[in-house]
Formats: sequence, structure tokens, C-alpha cells
Amino acid sequence: MDKAKTIIISIIVLLFSVVMILLENSNTPIAYYGAQNVYRVYLNGKSIGLVKSKEDLENYIDKEQQSIKDEYNVDKVYRPKSLEIKEELTYNTDITSAKDIYETIKDKESFTIKGYKITISTELQQENKNDEKEKKEVEKEEKVLYVLNKEDFIHAVDTVVLAFIDEKQYEDYLNNTQAEIKDVGSLIENVYIGDTVTIKEDYLPIKEHIFTNEKDLAKYILYGTLDNQKTYKVRSGDTPEKIAKENKLNINEFLVANRDLSGKDALLYEGQEVVVSLINPIITVVEEEHVVERQETKYQTEVIEDSSMYKGQSVVVQYGSNGESIVTKKTQKENGQITDVFNVSNVVVKEPINEIVKAGNKSSYIVGNGNWGWPTINGYTLTDFFGWRWGTMHNGTDIAGLGCNSPIYAANGGTVVTAGYQGAYGNVVIINHNNGYKTVYAHLNGIYVSAGQGIERGEVLGIMGNTGRSYGCHLHFEAYYNDQVFDSMDLYR
Repeated sequence: MDKAKTIIISIIVLLFSVVMILLENSNTPIAYYGAQNVYRVYLNGKSIGLVKSKEDLENYIDKEQQSIKDEYNVDKVYRPKSLEIKEELTYNTDITSAKDIYETIKDKESFTIKGYKITISTELQQENKNDEKEKKEVEKEEKVLYVLNKEDFIHAVDTVVLAFIDEKQYEDYLNNTQAEIKDVGSLIENVYIGDTVTIKEDYLPIKEHIFTNEKDLAKYILYGTLDNQKTYKVRSGDTPEKIAKENKLNINEFLVANRDLSGKDALLYEGQEVVVSLINPIITVVEEEHVVERQETKYQTEVIEDSSMYKGQSVVVQYGSNGESIVTKKTQKENGQITDVFNVSNVVVKEPINEIVKAGNKSSYIVGNGNWGWPTINGYTLTDFFGWRWGTMHNGTDIAGLGCNSPIYAANGGTVVTAGYQGAYGNVVIINHNNGYKTVYAHLNGIYVSAGQGIERGEVLGIMGNTGRSYGCHLHFEAYYNDQVFDSMDLYR
């Protein structure tokens, strides 16, 4: 009998030990047995109640927001991003209904629908000056779009690309059917978006603007706004260039805003409505081209000093004539604007004949004459012109394609009045030609003259550069008469 009792006691102890071991290895403390699983709801990190079912709350939100589903043509509405639902084990029986939670949040936070968050990150180059040395700093600007369907965004981008690139040429590029260049012409080598674009599926707050069609998206990407565009009714005698100038646009900006017009020579009719708003693209369409073109090569002027004549007096001994070259180059455009040029070759077809001029040297006071010399070597590309650009006046002509450190020449004789650093101009030389004219040579990498010295036409005053507010090596060339700026290309017309 004692032996049987001992066996029974041993079995009980063994069973108790097994139960204790199981409980010790369990994640649930003994005190939690009998508690229930519920869900605590947090709004912006603050608890607003307990609910029995996460699904019931989410379904209630979806049911009550039928108007959102109708507006956006979606199947489901989701909880606000600021609402968190976390599972919790508790003895607390104070449960809040899904309806009460909904009533608490409905006017405080924005419900969401599924769509795409598109982030466009653009590098912004800013100018800094430190101890007369240029330092370019790059900052990033981010724009966020909420889009219901990512295909709308892709199609909208294609529409914006065609605002800057000829449709037929772009189609040939995509289909690899571009015609070979036989004499002169151009080929698209690459087209891409220069910004960093990320497309992420996300829950979109309905209080934000959510794009639901590609037409609105294309308008926003091109203009940076969905506001109605400013329009103008054509009057008798109007031309595209005249309308553009009167509305502070350059002709290219005007034509981008009015893609139905064939070009700057398009015929307009009285009463026709055209868009005169400034475009403000939120993406950068980059086009890389291979270009072959015939280019007039400017003749040089050889000056022979003559002590029998005063400074500023001159006689042409031999008139010059321009030559011709076939220039092959690579260009890069951003939103239709040339931003970089690289010359591949320059084949001379016809040599220029230099002009020979006798010039007086009796006085140190140099006066310019009517024979203006070109300020760079040949093989250049004009990348921007005098006139309105992105809503501001561009006072000069930009000459590029010759590389940094190529020589810059005085366009005429005169006196150097400025030779140094000036903010957006960077390193700049200004020449007073002592006859009412002044010329400006900006963004130089180096300056070879000093203020106060006399300078002859064709004399090297510095080298091409990329200083100041400049994007790529080029010369910004301005001209003034009686302190009134005018198109510097009029000096050569």
C-alpha cells in the first residue's frame, strides 16, 4: 500500500513539473491566461480606444466613405495614415465600437485610397564666391505628385517630351528609323528625364490633390500649376514673335505653349486665341543630338599700325570675306534649351579672307570704329539669344561649343573699364569703345587685361569659362549704346 501511494505521489510531482516547464517556455505569463486579444487604436500616437476587430473598423470606414469611392472610381477606402491599429492582450473589457472610432476620426484626419506617390528630385546648381574662387554647390529640390494610375503619369511625360522634341523625329528615334545624315542635318542619340523619378505604390490622402487623368498631369508637369493659362486674342498684324515679345516670352517658349502652331512663321488669324503663359516644367527633358551643319567662318582683321594717323582712325587696305566650314558636334538640350556643346570636327570648305586695316597709333586714347570683330574663334554655337527667357530679360548672346579656356577677343578697340569678378557675370571684362558703344564679356575663366588699359580689336582679353551664374563653358556677350542695351548680334548685321 505504501509503495502504491509513493508511486501516485511521484506521478503527481512529475505532471506538475511538466506543466511548470511548459509554462516557463511559453511567451504568455501565467497571469495572462483568461485575457482577451483586442486592438488598440492610436491617432497621431495617442490612444483613442480599443476595438474587438481590426477588420470591422476598416470595413466600417470603407462603407461610410462611399462618396470617396464614387469620386475616384475606386473599390475601397482605407484608414488615415496617422491611424495605427495594434494588437493587444488585456483584461480590459472597455471596448469601443467601430462607429465611435469612426466618428472620432472622420473630421480630423484624411482617409486614403490606393495609388502612387511620385517623387521628382531635381538638382539645383547655385553659385558661391569664396576668396575670388568659384565653387559650385548642388542642392536638391523635391516635388511630390499623387497619381491614381501610374500609366497616366507615363503617358503625361510622353506628352511633355513632345512639347520640346519634334514628334516625327522622336518617333523615328524610338523606332530606330532615323535617316542617315548625307550632308547636313541632325540625329537624336538619346532622350531621357534628367531628374531622379521614383514611383511607389502608396496610400494617398484624399485631402491632397490626386491626379486621375493624364491631361491634367501633362498640364501640371509642363506649367507647374493647374490654374487656367493666360490667353491672348490675335489682332491684325500680329506674328508669333511679336506676341511672344509683348508677353515676355521667347519664341521657343511661346511655341511650346502653342504646339498647334507650325513655327515662328506660322500664319495667325484675327481673333485666334493663343496661350501666353510662361511654362515652368517640373521635369527636365534631356535630348542629346549629333549635328552636322554648314557654318559661316568669320574672317579675322589684321591691324597695321600707322604713326601718321591718330588712334581711332583707320583705313581698310583689304576687305575681308567670310569662309565656310562643315561643323560636326554633339549637343545637349534641357527642355529645348542648349546647355552643352562639344565640337567633334570642323572641316573648312572655303577659307576666309582676312581684312587688313591700317590703324593710327598717335594717341593712347583708342576709339572703336564700325568694323566689329567676332569675339571667339570659329566653330562656335549660339546657344541663347537676346530677349526674354523664362520670364526674365537675357541681355546678351551666349556663344559656346569651343571649350573652356579658348581665347576671347575684343570686338573693337577701346578702353577696359572693368576687369574682375562681378556676381552673376563671374569674371567679366567691359570695354568702353569711346564712341557711345560698350561691350561686355562674361563668365571668363581667366582675364588677361586690367582696368584702364587701351585695347585693340582682336586682342585677347581672356579665356572662355564657366564662372558666376553659368551652366557650362560659354561666353555671354552684351552690347550697349549710350548705356542702352541692345542685341549684340546687331553689331554684325
